Amino acid sequence: MAEEFVDQTVDIEHFKNFWIEQQKRAKHMDPDAALEHIKGFIRNHNTCALATATGDWVRCTPIEYTYMDDCFYLYSEGGAKFIGLEKNKNVSLAIFEYYGDKNDSHGLQVMGTAELYPPRCELFKKVLAFKGIPYDVMKAAKVDVCLIKITPTEYEMYDTDFVKAGYDVRQIIRF
Repeated sequence: MAEEFVDQTVDIEHFKNFWIEQQKRAKHMDPDAALEHIKGFIRNHNTCALATATGDWVRCTPIEYTYMDDCFYLYSEGGAKFIGLEKNKNVSLAIFEYYGDKNDSHGLQVMGTAELYPPRCELFKKVLAFKGIPYDVMKAAKVDVCLIKITPTEYEMYDTDFVKAGYDVRQIIRF
């Protein structure tokens, strides 16, 4: 039995602008309070999905991060994410929790810019020390590791805890 074809034309402008229009009516938190909530969420997690892209090529990589001095630091021995990083410093990362239901949902999207640091630079060593990892351990590894620093330009947090406090579910902080 053949499936019936249904024309599913999508009004892309409507969907592209949904949250932009919603934010015009939203009840926003004090930016400092929203930022503190977001930073607490970041500090309580250590894994993100890092998206890199160039042209029509996109990669999304699950990876551990360290949050220090208001930036994200990721160590990597390599991989396809570097195809995008080589040509496009703009990245996005997402941190989220298991979705239980519409009353218990927490996720953060971060837009930012990436910089790459070699394994023997001072920043590389500083982040290792912050993590409590002796530099000698990394130096003894049989593979070179690169440090990726991501400086956030925007946080967009979707968190039902905001609603419980009387605010809109989505709070945005731009730098």
